[in-house]
Amino acid sequence: MIVVLTRSIILYIAVLISIRIMGKGEIAEMNIYDLVITLLIAEVASFPMENNNVPIINGIAAITGVVLMQTLISYISTKSRKFSTFLSGSPSILINKGEIDLKELKKERISIDELLEQLRIQGYFNLKYIQYAILETDGNLSIVPYPSYNSTPSKEFYHLPISLIIDGRIITKSLESIYKNKNWLLDILKSNNINNVEDVLICVLDENDKIFIQQKKN
Repeated sequence: MIVVLTRSIILYIAVLISIRIMGKGEIAEMNIYDLVITLLIAEVASFPMENNNVPIINGIAAITGVVLMQTLISYISTKSRKFSTFLSGSPSILINKGEIDLKELKKERISIDELLEQLRIQGYFNLKYIQYAILETDGNLSIVPYPSYNSTPSKEFYHLPISLIIDGRIITKSLESIYKNKNWLLDILKSNNINNVEDVLICVLDENDKIFIQQKKN
């Protein structure tokens, strides 16, 4: 038991030192590459910790090798933007000038529902207030609202925006929740010169009972 405890403490210190060497940025802005490195260090450290037949120096040597490679690659990344982009990718603009970019959503394998959920988590319940939404390389979503957002606060309470159409598909439950039917929705589309539901990327009834529609781009 004493041997296991001692080995665990030594390996813990080794991992702690290695993460400290990699820098605070690796934790604060962890992208896919950094995540893989962190998981690899944890795996390398756990093997000699679980198996007393493996010399502890082997685990420390493996951790040191991983950290040295990561440090070297991080250094190269700071000197070469192309290399950094190759490893970590580049930010994706999911909402551009107030419009959802369906091509970027598909590229990043993100559904419209997932995008709307992330917007709500950050306190944005209405698409019309958002000028840009940028998916960063670490997976976080950065939002740039329109300058007028929250410029005139109101004490009135409104219902949450309701998605009526998402990617050409009518959300029946949403219509039922506002006591409307499909014909009502189709009439609204026709009034906006839209004859086919499948041409609509998203249709939302906002908190002021106004319709927001974005069509798909050919």
